[in-house]
This record gives sequence, C-alpha cells and structure tokens, in this order.
Amino acid sequence: MESLAPPIDFPLEEVKKRVKSVQSVSGLILESARKLQKEIRVFGIVSDSEEKERIHKADELMGKFLIDFIRQNFPNDSIISEDYFKHEGSNSFRWVLDPIDGSMNFVRGIPLYCVSVGLEHRETPVAGVVFAPELDTRYSAILSQGAFKNGLRIDVSNTDALARSLLVSSFPTNRKEILNEVISDITAFISCGRSMRRTGSFVLDTCWVAEGVLDGIWEKGVKLWDTVASSVILTEAGGKLTDFQGKHFLSGQAEVVASNGRIHKQIIDILRNVRISIGRN
Repeated sequence: MESLAPPIDFPLEEVKKRVKSVQSVSGLILESARKLQKEIRVFGIVSDSEEKERIHKADELMGKFLIDFIRQNFPNDSIISEDYFKHEGSNSFRWVLDPIDGSMNFVRGIPLYCVSVGLEHRETPVAGVVFAPELDTRYSAILSQGAFKNGLRIDVSNTDALARSLLVSSFPTNRKEILNEVISDITAFISCGRSMRRTGSFVLDTCWVAEGVLDGIWEKGVKLWDTVASSVILTEAGGKLTDFQGKHFLSGQAEVVASNGRIHKQIIDILRNVRISIGRN
C-alpha cells in the first residue's frame, strides 16, 4: 500500500539519522528490558503500593537508559518521557518516550509490553520505533517512508466489515466512574464484531493493527507518549487515527480510534450510537 505524502515539510535526512541511531542499539534495548523485567517482576501477592513502586521503578530505569543515549547522541533535542522526565532542547526535534508501555504486564512477568520511542519535529510526529522485547520484535516508521516490522514492510488488514473484525476493547483507568459507558461500548462491539483481544499495551495493540493481525481499537485515557511512535507506524502502514467523532487526531488527545481505515466509519458510528443511547452527547 502506498504511503501518503507527508502533510508537513521536515528534514528527512535528519530524521533518518535519528531513527538509524536508535535502531543501531536495538539489541541493547531488547536485552536491557528483558533483564529489567526479570529483576523487577512480582512473584506472589504484593501490596498495591509496592506494585506501583515497581512500575515506577521500571519506567524510571528504562527511561534513564533511553534518555542517556539520546542526550549523548543528540544533545540539542528536547525529550519528554512518561516517567515525568523533561528536557528542553534548542532545536525543533523532540523525543517522546514511553519506556514501558504495558507496565502492569511488565511487573507481573507477562511478555506483552513495549518500549516506545517517538520523534516529533515542530510538535508533529514524524517517526517512531517500538520494541516488543519478549516477542523479539521491532516496529519502525518514518513519515512518507512506510512502516516495517523487523525490517520487512507491513500493511494493515483488508477486513472491511465489523462482522469479520478482531477488535481491541477499551478499559480506561477511570472505568469505574464511567462503567455504564464502558459496558455499553463493549456490548455493542461484541454484538457486531467477530471477537475481541486486549494486550494491556495500547502501543502494541496499535502496532498489531498496523501489521494486520488486528483490525481496530477504541481507547480512552490515551497519553501523548502512547501515540507519537505508534501513530506514525499505523498511518504509514495504511491505517487511520481519529478522535471518537471521526475528526483528525491530534497528539495528546485522550480518546482515540485506530483502525485499518476500512472499518473506521463503522467503529465511529457504533460509538456515536452508544453515546446517544446512554444520553451522552
């Protein structure tokens, strides 16, 4: 599938240089994440506070590895990371990091987690590299250059009907406060779709849509660092991202629909109808 021309002008060679630099330490990133999971994973029952402490420590340690590498190689670039690290650079590039996406899986020893490295130019996502260490997988994309898994080109699925679609359901962190809405969404999609999956990692879910093994996602409570890398990978694979109303997705928006593009309107229509039925406009 042909990639669309980039909607912005950006220094392509500079972006390629940064992506190549990250890819050059793929082995170290994969091995560091695997080693860290073995050290931090929970065996048996622990308190909520201890589990949260381990999650924070995992993000912090993996984040430090990535931040140190970027600052050493691109000292003038800005950096923002999920572990609340922020560095203001002096040029137009900003790295947006999610050191461990799927951190609950990570501390429980579940292999479904990602290391997400996104790159913006003038606050617009232009590239992303996502590592799934336990799956020995690397996804990458640069705007207008296509999307790849372990160096091989990937494309979204050609599924064009919800009845044949594998979907990813949304369980936002505030789900108890909006339980009626969450259950209504899931009920509607179970009735229309073929089946559902959920990894616990939005980034991994999005990459799986990009490579065509899943067809669509709707997600609430999404953060900036969840979407910078994954949005470029998905769109370069031929997919589509919008908000819940089907409008253009902007980095930092909390509600995201991501799909192969072919079923996108069907997902938006269901979300709209659910909100009408429960009285939310």
